Amino acid sequence: MKSIHKIKHKLKNPVVTVGTFDGVHLGHQKIMQTLVKRARAIDGVSVVITYHPHPLEILNKKHFPYLLTEKVKKEEFLKEMGIDYVLWLDFNEELVNLSPEDFIKEYFVDKLAAEEIIIGYDWHFGKDRAGDYHLLKKFEKIYGYKTDIVKEVRRGKKIVSSTKIREYIRNGKLELAQKMLGRNYSILGKIVQGDKIGRQLGFPTTNLKPIETRKLFPQSGVYLTKVQFKQHEMWGLTNIGIKPTIKKNNRRKFIETYIFDFNEEIYSEEIELIFIRKIRDEKKFKSKEELINQIKSDEVDARNLLRRYV
Repeated sequence: MKSIHKIKHKLKNPVVTVGTFDGVHLGHQKIMQTLVKRARAIDGVSVVITYHPHPLEILNKKHFPYLLTEKVKKEEFLKEMGIDYVLWLDFNEELVNLSPEDFIKEYFVDKLAAEEIIIGYDWHFGKDRAGDYHLLKKFEKIYGYKTDIVKEVRRGKKIVSSTKIREYIRNGKLELAQKMLGRNYSILGKIVQGDKIGRQLGFPTTNLKPIETRKLFPQSGVYLTKVQFKQHEMWGLTNIGIKPTIKKNNRRKFIETYIFDFNEEIYSEEIELIFIRKIRDEKKFKSKEELINQIKSDEVDARNLLRRYV
């Protein structure tokens, strides 16, 4: 991962976009496709400037959006789409107070010498978010770049947006989120040691600690999931929630997965947990026996469901 401030050499005919791009959803993908196409047309390179942390985390202080995409996954997705350079910009108070024209001059002109700037329809920048497409157009002739804007992408009547995708995921509407993301939602994390209650119940589980502390969890419940571990791809049953039958007065959410036909210890290993379908809501049961019977039923439902995907 490379900071924009570490760029020392002149890039060849850079075509540049900038944004948070959380989720790298279909709207973002349209911007990237346009970026790559234009860069190839002028024998240049495609450059994405993106932020960390999320701008709203700095602007709103206590209230911030939980992330759809980990930093490492965002860069991976962008590179897979053919982006030549992914440059990271620390979003801080200094950047918040930078005037729009100073932003243009410092990053687009002095730092990158952009040939073209391509932005999404709703992108704003600079102090008080006063900069937009029209301001970029205004300074085209002064600084010698060209500007283009990419229109919104819709699914049905709804505009594809990170905000809408977060809403769907929070409410367990994974299929609607998937249609806007263009892929299944996932969480990247490390396997940590739990209290081994699942093993006592006859369903040994792996406990996931997300690598991003502010990663968005899907709605509490039981899900059919796919587990990607090194070169392995496995299926499982994942519970997200506070484990109300086992843990009393607990508010902390857990992510634990019963991986089908797998019983190895993989503590400290990094996995990607991919959410396929929600099976049911989390529920408090009257006894452990009732819980065990429900898990058995969930496994049957999950194995029947996964026939559609294998």
